[in-house]
Amino acid sequence: MILFKYLEIIGHFSYGFCVVIWLFRFANQDRRNSYLQEWSRKLLHILGVQIEISGKVNHRTSGVLYVSNHISWLDIHVINAWHPMRFVAKKEVGEWPIFGWFAKQINTLFIDRQRRGDSKNVSKQMVQALGNGDHICIFPEGTSSNGDHVLPFKPNLFQAALEAQVSCQPISLSYTDSTSGKISYGPAFTGDMGLLESIANTLKAAPIKVNLVIIEECESRLDRKSLSGEAWGKINSSRTIKN
Repeated sequence: MILFKYLEIIGHFSYGFCVVIWLFRFANQDRRNSYLQEWSRKLLHILGVQIEISGKVNHRTSGVLYVSNHISWLDIHVINAWHPMRFVAKKEVGEWPIFGWFAKQINTLFIDRQRRGDSKNVSKQMVQALGNGDHICIFPEGTSSNGDHVLPFKPNLFQAALEAQVSCQPISLSYTDSTSGKISYGPAFTGDMGLLESIANTLKAAPIKVNLVIIEECESRLDRKSLSGEAWGKINSSRTIKN
């Protein structure tokens, strides 16, 4: 069964590679988003992950900064299965085999957290992209947790929302066992864990339900620290999981 799942995953990535190589070049952004959403939903299905969405979002044609807690490499695919967008990811993601290549093709912005001042450079790129109407998601914890709690937010990238004068939309993610409703640690991608190990853990823990909660937009416009603090509070209070 596990072997069959791995073959399915390999086949799905091969299909995604062909879509990006042959179809992306002829598609407008809406069509690309449709391909990405369909591919992400299929990946989650193969892995035994079901999405449950609650809350409503204001659909905007203007730029939006989305803010989420971070648990797994799956988070990006969960969000894209709901609403395709651009992401800010750590530089190392761009170096992953296959996943890194895909991340580059969907215009991911990469940040080098070891390089002093790189967040300012990325923030400038975000301001321009948000001003052009892009929807961008950040994971301001700066790392992933096992899902027990939300780590403190780093406020630097929130500056982009203030400078671009766009909405800041928090969303929260939590992974639970589909049967017991308790927190599932299968998708967690923490420490020195490798990607293949995390995929194996996810398959073993299936079926899994991922709860995506769309929260009210942040209202703070004082500074990036107050904005990040409000986003953290909204995301932290929205998560109702059992240990």
